[in-house]
Amino acid sequence: MEIVERVKEIIADYLNENAIELVDIIYRRESSGMALRLLVDKSEGIRLSECEALNNFLSARLDEDLLLDERYILEISSPGLDRPLKNDRDFGRVLGKEIEMDTYSPIDGKRHLVGTLLGMDGESVVIGSGDISAVVPKAMIAMARLKIEI
Repeated sequence: MEIVERVKEIIADYLNENAIELVDIIYRRESSGMALRLLVDKSEGIRLSECEALNNFLSARLDEDLLLDERYILEISSPGLDRPLKNDRDFGRVLGKEIEMDTYSPIDGKRHLVGTLLGMDGESVVIGSGDISAVVPKAMIAMARLKIEI
């Protein structure tokens, strides 16, 4: 069984019980050896203590199961405010907020769009700024994320 799938199985109940969303799992070879990284979040944002508790839980389970037979680094972290919007859940979380996106092809002559996420469905998102709105097919979105003002 693939390691990423097995890790998902190991942590599924823990994530459910603690209302934690698994955003991504990355398992790859790096210069220091293998790295297992989990990006997790909660609707109100995840705290460092919650990441630490998940790290302790998963570390113990990985040692018990002897799943990884070579040296590895385990990291649990938040994806951050500027995490990419990839699926309906991500877009739904920022509905009504200002986002920015780059598209593979121009939409109304632009490949970089900034505006409020007005709506979405399975196939497209609607982004608006002032009196102008654009329907963007999801297949055309190269990158989208919440616009963060500094």
